[in-house]
Amino acid sequence: MAGRPRRALTRSRWGGPSPLRAALARIPSAAAVCALAALLNALAWSIVVPAFQVPDEPVHYAYTEYLVQHGKPPKAGPRDRLSSSEQHALAALRFRRLLFGVGNGAIWTAPEQTRMRALLDAGGRRADGNGGAYATGSEPPLFYALQAVPYALASGGTVLDRLTLMRLCSALLAGATVLFVFLFLREALPAVPEAWTVGALGVAFAPMFAFMSGGVNSDALLYAASAALFYLLARAFRRGLDARLAVAVGAALGAALMTKYNALGLLPGTAIALLLIGVHQQHAWRMRALALPALALGVATAPVALEMALNATVWDRPVVGATASGFDATAVHPAIGEMLSYVWQFYLGPLPGMTRHFVGVPLRYLWIHGFVGSFGWAETTFRPAVNDAALVPLAAIALLAVRTLIASGRRLRARRGELLAYAVLVLGLMCFVAVASYISYLRYQASIAQVRYLFPLLPLYGAGLALAARGAGRQLAPIVGTAIVVLAIAHNVFSQLLVIARYYA
Repeated sequence: MAGRPRRALTRSRWGGPSPLRAALARIPSAAAVCALAALLNALAWSIVVPAFQVPDEPVHYAYTEYLVQHGKPPKAGPRDRLSSSEQHALAALRFRRLLFGVGNGAIWTAPEQTRMRALLDAGGRRADGNGGAYATGSEPPLFYALQAVPYALASGGTVLDRLTLMRLCSALLAGATVLFVFLFLREALPAVPEAWTVGALGVAFAPMFAFMSGGVNSDALLYAASAALFYLLARAFRRGLDARLAVAVGAALGAALMTKYNALGLLPGTAIALLLIGVHQQHAWRMRALALPALALGVATAPVALEMALNATVWDRPVVGATASGFDATAVHPAIGEMLSYVWQFYLGPLPGMTRHFVGVPLRYLWIHGFVGSFGWAETTFRPAVNDAALVPLAAIALLAVRTLIASGRRLRARRGELLAYAVLVLGLMCFVAVASYISYLRYQASIAQVRYLFPLLPLYGAGLALAARGAGRQLAPIVGTAIVVLAIAHNVFSQLLVIARYYA
């Protein structure tokens, strides 16, 4: 029997092309493979890492639970109070014993598992917590609204059943992140198609990215939204900005802003990028050049304005959630000079005459070593010798990437506006994280230096890997690119073995 023409399979019920299928058909096969690799790797991490051993996972779960049970986000408060259901689960898992207890392993023996099941079956109430009011109660609700779907699907099971499906949702976001990284590389580096897969797979197998994406943490959605933003901006720089693309840029930025306050660090760079594109298209500084950038920023801020209105009228929360979060500086008295000194040292270390705020060289001991591996609640790390050895391939990759940039001097000068926008995106996020850490330092005498806060910049990390592969020359590029991917996979595997030894040895 003759079947319908293949074209009919991609048409909607109204006779036009199906937008979803048309969009999927435009995704390169290599991009889909990279996204699948990221998804599967994040799923592997979700299995390897015990429940609630991803940073802040208990309070992110609690926020989602509160949202489902009460139909509104929680209100910020002076302390966290988890539901009795979640407390029973944490007791069953011996969470306190595992937390920072490097010598203590996860539940493994048959008697331990019998005890765990008994405590999980005891249940407990789900509506008597405050949704992680202190740690996450002031955060925007988008990530938790998304996680409410798997939570509801597993509502008849135990806490671990719900957490497992929620972790799957985060793993799907990892796949989306890497997909957008690939598409960003295709737009930003059109002359090096052979290296797009290198950059995307390098991100997919970055252990700290996969580790975070294997747990329930709002960072997972921020990574995906930021990668989409980078892709859309690169597309606009290359192909021009129209109303449809402006709306897409605004939607990506709006999703980031509605996920986590850290996305505010991306706002200046996005605004500059849109302004440069608008002026370039109009060939002059005129009001018409501001129309599409204003549309994009309007779309981005519309959900923020809606959340503020709901906070004030329906949800009984502070109108601006950040005023009730750890970013609130009203209780402290920051000094501009000291803050600038702290921000500089946060990444690079002190200059002569500066009061030292960190021990050692932060770039090496906080950021490079943190990227190599800082798992669990940042207490599971590689030995110093491994961290030091990792400096060799990282330095080689950096030098090869710089070589490519130097060789592309003429093309870079033609794209200086785009490079400026990326630089502001980087500096904006880095400064936001550093200033937030400075406020935490004033309030609690503690730093929040964790490499995961810089992962919204993963598309640029992927670009660095792609440029490094090209920097070896056309003949050696396939070999070097393969070596980079194999090294990333090995790094990922040994990181998983490190975590397995930590919890199950």
